[in-house]
Amino acid sequence: MMDIQEKIKGFTRSSLANSLNPKQFHLILFPTEQCNFRCVYCYEDFEIGKMPPWLVSAVKTLIKNKVRHLENLTLSWFGGEPLLAKDILFELAQFAENEAAKSGCKLKGDLTTNGLLLDVNTLTRLVALKQSHFQISIDGDKDAHDKTRLTRSGRGSFDKIWARLLAAAATELDFTITLRVHVTDDNQQSVRDFCERYQQTLAADPRFSLFFKAIVNLGGNNSDKVNRLTAKNSAKALVGELTEKYSGQSNAGAQGNYICYASKANSLAVRADGHLNKCTVALSDNRNRIGKINPDGSLEINQQKFATWVKGFTTLDSWQMSCPLSYMNHHSQAGDITIKKVG
Repeated sequence: MMDIQEKIKGFTRSSLANSLNPKQFHLILFPTEQCNFRCVYCYEDFEIGKMPPWLVSAVKTLIKNKVRHLENLTLSWFGGEPLLAKDILFELAQFAENEAAKSGCKLKGDLTTNGLLLDVNTLTRLVALKQSHFQISIDGDKDAHDKTRLTRSGRGSFDKIWARLLAAAATELDFTITLRVHVTDDNQQSVRDFCERYQQTLAADPRFSLFFKAIVNLGGNNSDKVNRLTAKNSAKALVGELTEKYSGQSNAGAQGNYICYASKANSLAVRADGHLNKCTVALSDNRNRIGKINPDGSLEINQQKFATWVKGFTTLDSWQMSCPLSYMNHHSQAGDITIKKVG
């Protein structure tokens, strides 16, 4: 019998198969694109508000039509800050759970959230709706975090987020929280201090884990501020050190090359205005606006643009698969047609 972990050009057969499997669908939803934070390195413009009623209804119809043909449905909630639109999030998650139960489809979900609004009552309801995996960003200990992850009113956010984490840890709820620890040129001692705080409090709880990431410039109106935080290019070394020390992931490559959700044929994002994207980063990039959802739940997709994002499956290029946006920025093409840059 063939080992499903057998690798093809560094990718496991199972990861390749799952990324193309029509019985699996990854739906990324932006219930709102507003945010209660103004992080100094954020690339978003916050021009779009909450999903209007017609779009909520259209997403329900899409889910209903899709789920009957699926074995697995994954919902990912993004923003802005998705918990600013709890009403829409709960409504759509409840609908998805009901439809998945009718069809015998396995449902799971995750949220990318700043954590400020993740109180125990909200956490309890989300876990009950099978939306139980969370990623929360931390920029070091309080001293550094409160300089870069500011609320909309300009206040620091560390104390309240930390209180939310401790309150979650005190429950018996079945969830996972990944703390995405951002590393810059300026906050490295503070990051070490936070790791010590984590070791003394949350490390023994298997529901919590650390993921270290060096800040990079993702565009937007704050590029100059990001450049000041990354000019020395000193963060990557610390990320590698801390990943091995605290996460035990020095041999992550043994699991096969990473495949970004944006590379996968069975992953799609619905923005809060009804436009369809593949990537949650390049929100204003025309290459990333691949279509729209109609009021009846049907999808209009520009197949040429879509093909650009998933083309890595024809090459199995590790760069193209792990970050198609970065790859496209260095290899400009749409589908199979090369675009010539003029001027």
